[in-house]
Amino acid sequence: MFTRIAMFLILLVAAPYYWLLMDPGSGSVPARSIDIARLRALADSQSGPRPVAIEYASVATSSGPGTILVAGGGLKTDETAVFVWRLITPGGDTVINTGLSETQAVASGYGQYRPEIQATANDWVHAARRILFTSEEVDHLGGLVMLMVTDSEAAAKVTGNAEQLTALRQFAPAMAKALPPPLKALTEPPGYAAIAPGIAAVRTPGHLPGAQMIYVRLQDGREYLFVGDTAPMRRNVEWQRPRSRYSAQWVGNEDRAATFAWIKGLGELHAREPGIKLVYGHDLGWMEDGVNGPRFAPAAATRPAPDQGGQNR
Repeated sequence: MFTRIAMFLILLVAAPYYWLLMDPGSGSVPARSIDIARLRALADSQSGPRPVAIEYASVATSSGPGTILVAGGGLKTDETAVFVWRLITPGGDTVINTGLSETQAVASGYGQYRPEIQATANDWVHAARRILFTSEEVDHLGGLVMLMVTDSEAAAKVTGNAEQLTALRQFAPAMAKALPPPLKALTEPPGYAAIAPGIAAVRTPGHLPGAQMIYVRLQDGREYLFVGDTAPMRRNVEWQRPRSRYSAQWVGNEDRAATFAWIKGLGELHAREPGIKLVYGHDLGWMEDGVNGPRFAPAAATRPAPDQGGQNR
């Protein structure tokens, strides 16, 4: 009798644990292919100087069990971060994502916030020619929301899809009129769009409706695909596993099957085009890996972040 009770209790705990944190979901979902030839052609279709280098700012960091962002990833701690990337370009930089406020970081579960690095990211946004986002989540848009209050020109630099611009209008209604219209080429997934010399984008809804990936080819020919929250960690693609069901559907509101289809597409792309470096959305360990990581230069702190006061959300 004791053995039966013990087994029942084990199953009572093990079954939900497996379902919430280990099960990758349906392996039968077909891959969503990423047309890299089209992205290359679009990036090359724009005249002018391409980006020459890339810097990154990790403005907030956290740690947690690997099985949260990679289904079945185990209990070993993963280090994650909110990233802002700067594509250094003669004639005007492009910034991908904009960070967030300390209040937003805490609400998003990030235990360590670096105001001095967010201040550097703010400087990048102020000086940038254009701003792109990989999705409409607060840890991507939040930095711009802060800056739009004092920098009326920041909103006009945004190039985004309708879902991203809708989110920005909801965050900062007073700045809504300053935002440009959405890019028509990104209206319907999987829409492809030329952004600037060496830069193109593709709509990849799944994690959120406004998710997109951004392709970058530097002047020296190096290629990168910023995959956003479709693959927050390197192991999502290497192991072919999406977020855990707990993270994707209990905490978040993700179309997990659609995300898994894009992850499969990324796996196929990586096998076919190993020279293209996939840039994962939140993988701090990989970002700081001097051998296998992207080898981007980390941002230097320039000054303390300004007090945003009541503008933090």
